[in-house]
Amino acid sequence: MSVSVLTIVRGRQSHLENLLAGLSQSHSSPNQWIVVGMDQDVDLPDPMGLDIRHSRINGDGNRLPLAEARNHAAELCRSERMIFLDVDCIPSPDMIETFDTALSEDPRLWMGSPRYLPAGATDDTWTLDEIASVAVPHPLQPDLAHHQREPSTRYEMFWSLCFGITKTDFATMGGFDPSFDGYGGEDTDFAFSARRSGIPFGFVGALAFHQHHPVCKPPLNHFHEIISNAKRFRAKWGEWPMSSWLESFQTFGLVSFDPSQDRLEALRDPSEKEIEQATTLAPAGF
Repeated sequence: MSVSVLTIVRGRQSHLENLLAGLSQSHSSPNQWIVVGMDQDVDLPDPMGLDIRHSRINGDGNRLPLAEARNHAAELCRSERMIFLDVDCIPSPDMIETFDTALSEDPRLWMGSPRYLPAGATDDTWTLDEIASVAVPHPLQPDLAHHQREPSTRYEMFWSLCFGITKTDFATMGGFDPSFDGYGGEDTDFAFSARRSGIPFGFVGALAFHQHHPVCKPPLNHFHEIISNAKRFRAKWGEWPMSSWLESFQTFGLVSFDPSQDRLEALRDPSEKEIEQATTLAPAGF
């Protein structure tokens, strides 16, 4: 097996330790677990027999250097097959094996199958069986059985929280574009770059359990990043990403958005109260 798991992190220490606990219970161990801290050093307890390599990427201390951190993790990776796993995810016991088999038999950009956990599911002692029994699939993503594969041309459905790709294909497409500054649009840009490079896409039943955390809906806490990245995406690909978020921002009176006139203009910043009111306890991603 030549497969490694790559994770980027800022904060969320308990989530990181839960991810480690999940990796230690995997049916197949990765060659490496590479953890890159964003504006922080990585602090891990007993590695439980895993080969862990950690590093750090510095940004401006505010916006997350997501692209740079993922690209740096790929540079550190010694394996040909790479699994990018969000810090909020706990791998199911056969997730690594499922990704490894899919990438070996049919190399493509494979998005895994996140299952979302309710609040409190990992607050105390937990078992993989317990969290599996309360996890639910995302309504917009294919609900695949273990190991099931579904080739797709819907690159716009790609999310980076749990995916597999070969190191060769990652290099061919140039990795993540660091000109996308912080949160918003970087996932779809990555998938479109894969499509432009001729790398096929698909969904695979490689299950990961997404740990609960509060989420801002719409993401007013990333307002400026989303506006900037939306314009960047439009200039690069000729279409608007994140249209539902932009339309929500317009409903709040924050932007003037008219895709037919190719116009997106910020009118004001969201207030602290608006951000607070938009922050919910719904499972992240919903």
